[in-house]
Amino acid sequence: WLLLLAVSAASFLAAEYLGERRLAVAAILGIAALKVLVVLFRFMELGAAPKPVMVFFLVWTAVCAVVPFTLWWLASG
Repeated sequence: WLLLLAVSAASFLAAEYLGERRLAVAAILGIAALKVLVVLFRFMELGAAPKPVMVFFLVWTAVCAVVPFTLWWLASG
């Protein structure tokens, strides 16, 4: 739990203190993906899952972080 709190604090700091908007959004989405991975591996024991299941969830997490950022980046011009 402490790790998730620390990562949440890092996300807040990125949102508040990074001057470049695109860098801040990238940092926030990256930190959110990291939090998802922490939950998957620490609380859902993904490390003990079969390899294809682990790969699926790793790719799913990456896609869920990259696609919204890419769409936001393209829309913000």
